[in-house]
Amino acid sequence: MGTADFPYTSKLTVTMHSKIDDPYIPIYGNKCIGLRFGVLDMHGVAKTPTWTTMEATVERGATSIQLTEKVNWVVGDQISIASTSYNPREGERAFIKEIDNTNPDKPILKLTAPLEFRHYAEKYEVGTQEPREFIEMRAEVGVLTRNVVYRGNPEDSVETEYGAAIFMHSPGDDSLTFRASDVEFTHVG
Repeated sequence: MGTADFPYTSKLTVTMHSKIDDPYIPIYGNKCIGLRFGVLDMHGVAKTPTWTTMEATVERGATSIQLTEKVNWVVGDQISIASTSYNPREGERAFIKEIDNTNPDKPILKLTAPLEFRHYAEKYEVGTQEPREFIEMRAEVGVLTRNVVYRGNPEDSVETEYGAAIFMHSPGDDSLTFRASDVEFTHVG
């Protein structure tokens, strides 16, 4: 699934199906990739940066956010916006509907649905002495979507609490290598 120098550029989703009482592969089990000798490479297209911050505060119900820096994220990507209140459960996920690159260094992401919570992002001056000092407090925004996905079956992995896995087992020498970058692992454990 690509290499570090030449990542996989199309969309690839590997979905593992099995139940806990299905037949097992010796040593490794089921619903897994088992590696004893060899190399496993999984490399997707890099999302840069993987996280950044918001330029300005948005109120509950907002349908767009502005970022503090240029990103290579695309329409359809899922993002995560961190909570900025005392309640950590006010972090939320959203999907990008449109990207306004009028100012490409500070793009505006238009979202498919209104935000449920307020997300704070400000820079303010503290003190009165020179040189002036500032504190920045900004909601973090991360991109979750990757073009290479390894996952357990989304229809039953959460309900059964039985996700996919990758097992690497070496007899004690340097006979195996696992390298992964810019890959999404979902319903695994």
